[in-house]
Amino acid sequence: MDLVEIISDFSNHESCLKYLEEVRWKGTPRCPYCGSSVSFSKRNRYTCGQCNRSFSVTVGTIFESSRLSLTKWFLGISIILSAKKGVSSRQLARHLSVDKDTAWLLQKKVRQAMAEKDVLLNGIIEADESFIGGRRGNKYRAKREDDELQLGTGHQGKAPVLGMLERSGKVITKVLNKAWGKEIIPQMKQWISPSSTIVTDGFGGYVACSEHFEAHYVLNHGKEIHRIGDFHMNSIEGFWGMFKRALAGQYHTISVDYLQSYFDELAFKYNYRKSKDKGFNVLINNMLKL
Repeated sequence: MDLVEIISDFSNHESCLKYLEEVRWKGTPRCPYCGSSVSFSKRNRYTCGQCNRSFSVTVGTIFESSRLSLTKWFLGISIILSAKKGVSSRQLARHLSVDKDTAWLLQKKVRQAMAEKDVLLNGIIEADESFIGGRRGNKYRAKREDDELQLGTGHQGKAPVLGMLERSGKVITKVLNKAWGKEIIPQMKQWISPSSTIVTDGFGGYVACSEHFEAHYVLNHGKEIHRIGDFHMNSIEGFWGMFKRALAGQYHTISVDYLQSYFDELAFKYNYRKSKDKGFNVLINNMLKL
């Protein structure tokens, strides 16, 4: 949903509650305490006909007892979904007229709900690793020389991330402790169907793919091999480009502790980019379950 729709459809607390009730209960209120579907309504609240406890649709969800109004929750979610390259907590705070800590907490909860849980990629899967971190050239000379002594060159000292993208489908990203086969292959087995065809570059961490999946095509970029028939890695490389533009334009630096949640956000937006509401309904449903 865009901002115009949000403002029009959810202009007050009552309209937000009705939407949450439809998403959570599908028209039949259910007591969150005893599970009974027998209840009596009064002013957006219900009294359970079995345990006699009072409840509303927000009970047991992250919206319960929140000091932030539901209208601002919905508006904030829409702003986050609409920002292709992301939105900083300070900018979100200005849009919602709240302090930056409140905006940051809202973003944190939204990103938790964006994490994919029950997905199994299938078909042609492009798999690639990327490394996220600052350039050593930006560091003080003494620190740069110390890093070179301890870490060597190349991607050492950066956070490795594995990307798995289903052709014309979803993308799954996972932050790794180390970019090697002992971590990469288990992640791929968890998120990709064995009947899939894997397309990777020549990195050694993917060598065992042929043992676990239907087929494995290797594109040796060092030898300028970027395509074999219909098999290429353009989609996953485009996804990495989106994240790095977001990092440069919005976030600038991201702690490794929160890196996975930022990737969850970008992956969710990518996965629902073609849906009419940009994944708004799915996201609200996920947030009701947090």
